[in-house]
Amino acid sequence: MEPRRRGVHYTQSMFHHAMFSSAPRSLSALLFAAFIALVPACDQRSDDSGSADGTAAAQKPSLRPIKLQLNWVAEPEFGGFYAAQERGLFQSEGMAMEMVQGGPDVPTAQLVASGKVDFAIVAGTQAIELNEQGGDLVAIYAVFQSNPMGVMVHESSPHQSLMALWESDSTLSIQDGLADFKWLNARFPGGKRKIVPYTSNLAQFASQPTLASQCFVPSEPVALELQGIKTRVFLMNEAGFDPYNCVVVTTRGFLKENGDLCRRFVRASAAGWRAYLNDAGPTNQAMARLNPAMKIEAMDRGAVIQRPLIENDETKRIGLGGMRYARWEEMVNQSAELALIKKKPDPQSLFFWDTESGSAR
Repeated sequence: MEPRRRGVHYTQSMFHHAMFSSAPRSLSALLFAAFIALVPACDQRSDDSGSADGTAAAQKPSLRPIKLQLNWVAEPEFGGFYAAQERGLFQSEGMAMEMVQGGPDVPTAQLVASGKVDFAIVAGTQAIELNEQGGDLVAIYAVFQSNPMGVMVHESSPHQSLMALWESDSTLSIQDGLADFKWLNARFPGGKRKIVPYTSNLAQFASQPTLASQCFVPSEPVALELQGIKTRVFLMNEAGFDPYNCVVVTTRGFLKENGDLCRRFVRASAAGWRAYLNDAGPTNQAMARLNPAMKIEAMDRGAVIQRPLIENDETKRIGLGGMRYARWEEMVNQSAELALIKKKPDPQSLFFWDTESGSAR
């Protein structure tokens, strides 16, 4: 099961090595290597012009077909990319962009590592793990500057903090392999909590007032709110675990051979996110057509809730999607502390970003 999460101005020298983040579950190194071996490498990229979303990528002789693989379905966490698509920003940068929706059984990280797609969205900690397993991935854009993963409880819950919840005898619905919850288990080892598998079944949560559940902050709590069910959400960063999330990665080889294209991708993406943050309405309408399971009201509410996780004082200095060495270093250290990796990589090898660029501030 794939873990749930989601104008830059560059010159050729603007991509500098830096860091990584987020919390998906570990993949078997053996299975990962086998997947890579079975799929032709990076030069076997698809030239399809049709979009899996039904958003046709207009084919023109001057446009290069590009695929961006999402790790979930069309929701606000990807709003800026869809805004760039809707507004023709990718096209204006010379790309015929195909946005491919993901889901629980889509091996997003393997698809980009094998070269089946050009770019993919993963969690930051996942990228660190995959590099140790031979994925050789590089981050070029991080949507969420603060971790959007959290734990939700009913408003009536007596627990007022993650520590109180984790050290209680509560029942928790979580995907236990996620780095986020490994961190909580290590940070708060006491208590007699009971772990049950996470199923994304909101009806189950709604019917059990004492149940706590993992959540993606702009998604599940919003859907429950629209059903009249009030929740409280504890963000993972309250416990000191705050990796980048909804991180766009590509292979090191692709970046080396297509530096200008990657630069243009980042520029279009940041401009798209600026447009979405300014006015999410039109893009939400487009995403609602692609994902009718999520109501437009939930899209609009989610876009508001996620904004402070995407844009902050840091992005005002280094640009939307920007990343810094110190954050990647912290992510590497925490990944090692949780035994997600055996050897610490150089944080500078994990990402490319120019902190002095003028990207979509």
